[in-house]
Amino acid sequence: MGFFDFLRKKEPAVVNFSELDEWLDKQLEEKKLGQKVEKAKSVVRSKVKESFNYLAELEKAALLNPNIPDRAKHIMEGHRKFYVQRLKRFLDEIEVPDDYSEIGHCAARFSESITKLSEETQKNYLVLREFVEKELSKVIKSIKAIEDELSALQRSIEAEGLELIREARIRLKHYRNDIDKKIRLENEKQRHHDELSSLHSKKQKYHEKIKELKESNDYARYKSLLEEKNKHEESLKELEKDLSIIFAELNRPLRKYKHGSLNEDLIDKYLLDPLGALESDHSLVINEVLSKMSQGLHELELKEHQVEKAVELISKLSKEFLTDKRIALYEIKSLNKDVATKINTSVAALNMSESETLLRNIEQRIIQVEQAIAAIEKDINEISLDYAKQKVKEKVKEIMSDITINDE
Repeated sequence: MGFFDFLRKKEPAVVNFSELDEWLDKQLEEKKLGQKVEKAKSVVRSKVKESFNYLAELEKAALLNPNIPDRAKHIMEGHRKFYVQRLKRFLDEIEVPDDYSEIGHCAARFSESITKLSEETQKNYLVLREFVEKELSKVIKSIKAIEDELSALQRSIEAEGLELIREARIRLKHYRNDIDKKIRLENEKQRHHDELSSLHSKKQKYHEKIKELKESNDYARYKSLLEEKNKHEESLKELEKDLSIIFAELNRPLRKYKHGSLNEDLIDKYLLDPLGALESDHSLVINEVLSKMSQGLHELELKEHQVEKAVELISKLSKEFLTDKRIALYEIKSLNKDVATKINTSVAALNMSESETLLRNIEQRIIQVEQAIAAIEKDINEISLDYAKQKVKEKVKEIMSDITINDE
């Protein structure tokens, strides 16, 4: 290097973004923090050794006034013994880490330990100061020098701008985490798109299958059976409606008549469910009940028009009428049961039901996948790699303002 080389203008640093990790490592190396830590450790080791020597002197030190009473000497020796043992234990526990990033914690912990030590030995110190002040002072100063050395090392490290380097590393890590997250989300999105494509193909397939089934002769017969079943059910409803209207008209007379009647339960059944009651009334006992009631209608405290209407309806509910209704009910239910059996065993119906169930499941899964894709796209859009990269660059420029960072 020439004599005037220091006058030459330093070339601005240029670094590729992909090489920032190495560049940050180099910044740390150039600060030679390891050397600073090692130098401080050497000083601390020396001061610890010195402190042990001073403690040895303190143990052997003669009293400033040898003519004090024996009791006072005995008390002083007790304080000296405890004080020396406690400080030796304290010195044995001193350890300086090799990692510069732990120095701040080490210095703080050491200061806390000294405060605790001072509190524990305060009484001993005050007693010993009256008898061996010179030797005691040497010990105190030596230990204080250890604290000063650690504090100085901490300040020196903090002055190197390590916090900026740490923050730059954190931002760089966040940027790379965002890259990994975006790649993962893009891959997940692609898997969902692949599944969605497959689901749409299956959906089309089942639509075509259902269309074929609907156009088949088996399905036509199945539809015919459904229509027949609907007709039977409509007939049942009509039958139920007819009986319900009649027994609704007879509600008041029957309710008055049933009290004291041996057929109270039967009357309640007909009032609640006329068709069901008729089906289970095999002997048509209701016909006898109505016949007896018709003979005592005037005793039921009914109005004249109610009596006339009751007579008309009871006349309509003849044994022949009720028998015809029971036969009709039996025939309709029998036909409906046969049709239901054919429907339940229809291959076309089973195939149609299976295909429609599978189609519904596919359509539900399509909705779920589309929602998942939308959520992933939202997460992807929230990741701004350009912004994260810019934040890294800004922090690096705080470390070195004239650096040029290439996007490579």
